[in-house]
Parts: sequence; C-alpha cells; structure tokens
Amino acid sequence: MSTAIILAGGRSSRSGRIHKGLRQLNATDRSYSWLEHQVEQLRNAGYSRIIIATGYRSRRLIAKVGSLKQMHNPTPEQGPFSTLKAALRGFQSGHTLLVPIDTPVPKPGVMHKLRCALHGKLAAKPCHQGRGAHPLLLSQDLVRKIRSTDIGRTDARLDKQLHQLEYTEIGTVEVTATEIHRNLNTELEWRKYKRLI
Repeated sequence: MSTAIILAGGRSSRSGRIHKGLRQLNATDRSYSWLEHQVEQLRNAGYSRIIIATGYRSRRLIAKVGSLKQMHNPTPEQGPFSTLKAALRGFQSGHTLLVPIDTPVPKPGVMHKLRCALHGKLAAKPCHQGRGAHPLLLSQDLVRKIRSTDIGRTDARLDKQLHQLEYTEIGTVEVTATEIHRNLNTELEWRKYKRLI
C-alpha cells in the first residue's frame, strides 16, 4: 500500500494566529479548511492511506483530521526530521509521498508522472527550471534509511539525506509554473494562491 504523509509539525508562525492547515477556503456550497483540501487532493490522486504528522500547535489540527491516522511528534523542538521520523515509525509502504502542509498537492497527472519517475530510483521529485519542488516521493529503501538515521547526527535532515544520493538515484519530473506552487508561508502568498483555485 502507498502512503501520503502531510507534514504539519512546525510552528506555522509565518501564517499568523491561525495554523496553516486551518486557513479557510470558500466554495459556493461550503467552507472548508486547507487541511481538508489537501486530503481531498491526495485522495483524488489515488492515496487512500493518509497520515498527518503533527508537532507544535497540534490540538486544533487534530480535531480536523477526522478518520485520518495521526502521528504526533512529542519533541518537535528537535526539528522537522524528528517529525518525519515519528511519522515513519512502524509502517511499511509501497512508496511514501511527503507533502508539507504549506505546499499544494499537484494535479493527478503530475502525481502519476512522479510515480513513474520513482521506478528503479530511491526518490522522485518535481522540478521547475532546474529547481526541485514538493511533494517528494520516497522508495521503501530510502524510508528504511531515514528511519535508521539517528536524530543526533549532523545529517539528520531530509535535504542532507537527499544530497547523499547519487544524481542517478533521484527521478525528476519537469513541471511548468502552473503545475507546481511553492510554499504558501505568508498571507500574501496565500491570497494569491486562493485566487487560482
């Protein structure tokens, strides 16, 4: 089974008083949260097993997860890698998709290309004009390596784990600016993105 993990363990301080996952989207027939939107997009892309990884400011987020599996990091002060390790604890998956809470899930077509790009690789990611973007797709082998990396090591960061891989071990999917969006950290970035959906 394939798994998607929504990484929501940070302080979410740049989004202001409301956690990024709880920002509201308005449709003609309903008002719903960004977290609910992300889950809906992941399900549209074929992910039935979705985990939300929490750390700081988790109480109201947890109330929104409904039937989602939730993995809480009791020591988020150790950094994002500790939240990732908490989320990966004790499960096996065909592949694992990592989606930061502040990054929009690409359309199903891009997600399909990512799965194809992972074949025979350790990881796959979308790229735009030579720069990598999210979400990141991990193979079983890379998940096992991350799980075995001690949190106290200097390479206990996801970017450093990826830098240790050979170029040929990472599959890439070239995307356009309209297919991928960077992090929605600030209120201005959020307002601009809302106009697009």
